[in-house]
Amino acid sequence: MVGNCGDSTAPVPPGGGGGFGRIGGGAAAQKRSLAEHMRFLESRGMSANLAWLVGHNTLRSIAGIKGPDYTPEQYQVMERELRKALDDGALGMSSGLEFEPGRACRPEELYQLTGVLKEYDAIYTSHIRNRDAGVLEALEEFLHCIRLNGIRGEVSHMNIRHRTHAPDHAFDRCIAMIQQARDDGFDVLTDMTPLNYGIGQMAGILPQWLTGMPPEQLGSALHDPQVRARLRSDCDRYWRFIAAGEWDRVRMQNNRAFPEINGMTFPEISRLWNKDPWDCYFDILAAVAPDLDSVVLVSYLFTDEHLKETISHPLYMLVVDGYSTDIEGPAGQATGFHYIGMAWFLTHHVRELHTLRLEEAVRKMTSMPAQHFGLSGRGLVHEGYFADLCVFAYDKLETPFDLDRPRQYTRGMDYVFVNGCLVLDGGVHLHTQPGRHLRRGQ
Repeated sequence: MVGNCGDSTAPVPPGGGGGFGRIGGGAAAQKRSLAEHMRFLESRGMSANLAWLVGHNTLRSIAGIKGPDYTPEQYQVMERELRKALDDGALGMSSGLEFEPGRACRPEELYQLTGVLKEYDAIYTSHIRNRDAGVLEALEEFLHCIRLNGIRGEVSHMNIRHRTHAPDHAFDRCIAMIQQARDDGFDVLTDMTPLNYGIGQMAGILPQWLTGMPPEQLGSALHDPQVRARLRSDCDRYWRFIAAGEWDRVRMQNNRAFPEINGMTFPEISRLWNKDPWDCYFDILAAVAPDLDSVVLVSYLFTDEHLKETISHPLYMLVVDGYSTDIEGPAGQATGFHYIGMAWFLTHHVRELHTLRLEEAVRKMTSMPAQHFGLSGRGLVHEGYFADLCVFAYDKLETPFDLDRPRQYTRGMDYVFVNGCLVLDGGVHLHTQPGRHLRRGQ
């Protein structure tokens, strides 16, 4: 599934750009529609199947919208691009409301755009606006989109980050809200990631008075001592444990300005540069400005208890929430769960902790999402279905996870078939390319 949490690699705005933690250049560096991007990937060949969501942040970028206000003409650009992507086969629209530029939008903008999805029987997935003190209000905003327009929905990902001021019993109250929507006849589900750690935008904690500046002013502003002094007390949002000084939870995943610190924690960076962590933080952002959303961090986000209650819950599917990765090259700039995430559910949560049964874990990875996202002929081993199969010895499956040595594949995944064609043989990639685009309605 490509295009989650509000950012999609296509459609691409004029001049390229757009995308959470993007790596410069590459396939999405020039303007193209989703159909054109699909054809480009088909011409190169794909080993995996790809299904597409169009990102709300991407639509705003194409329309040139940064704050809460927009002209009627700018809205028409967003709706036109959304319709084109849906006509091209996108399964629906995603939003990422903790990130720029979607975080500034008013609810009415989402109500109107999600109304378009109803015409296509398309799904709305959302990284909701808040998952700490305002999580209940943020979830209600999402559910109102679903109820108002009578569409399917997916909360990406209904979790409560550790020690970020969420209300009492926030998890139970959120699940009750989702269950009530289901009881009222709406097809709403959610999902959870496999590890205590997760990725996030480095710029996600910045206030809008800074991120709303003209792009050419961001670098100088981040160097300004007075701006830095104000930011130290005005960044209590998103990963709120940073504002609380819990720097040991935060690790640099990738940045292009100082690649030598990729993989280091902020206390380690602080000692290396002989500066306090806040100044290190601002130096990195200033160096990549105006491309602030290109820098991705890794952090300890979830307790073991929260992982257990989410992963085992019947309304949760299982996801990784990461990037396509390989051991070498720029796509290898990722943390360990991008390489072993799905298999970690099986080795850790099923085999070691017995959080859920193997059969249930497999269902939450396969038939449950296939049905929810409308992917017919997928997700089951059944006569007439596409043969997308992983073959492995359960007791020999290994998932090496090391934050200091992230580039390690799952071991023991012996054979992988995509559309009936062998792609992984004895653990070796054959570079066959049977992958297809899984278009809505096909």
